[in-house]
Amino acid sequence: MERMMPTLVIKGKITRGYDHWLKVFDESEEMRNSKYGIKCLYRGHEIDDPDTIHVVMFTPSMETIQQHMENDADLIAEAGGDPSPEANEMVICSD
Repeated sequence: MERMMPTLVIKGKITRGYDHWLKVFDESEEMRNSKYGIKCLYRGHEIDDPDTIHVVMFTPSMETIQQHMENDADLIAEAGGDPSPEANEMVICSD
């Protein structure tokens, strides 16, 4: 039986503009996939608020996504991600 991977739906605020965030996020896709097994299914922003982004991704486990966020905190900050808890929401869904 194939192992189920959690699907994360993330809503966050960015601070350096969508185009900048998108460039850094997309450039790190291969690293997220090869190093952690994290696969992005969708990324975009709200139509009326380009500083509110939404990301849908598969992760092998919640521990894996936490490890990525801790290990790559500098990259996330470079992209303009806002690390404050009130700026981000993460929902764990089935695959």
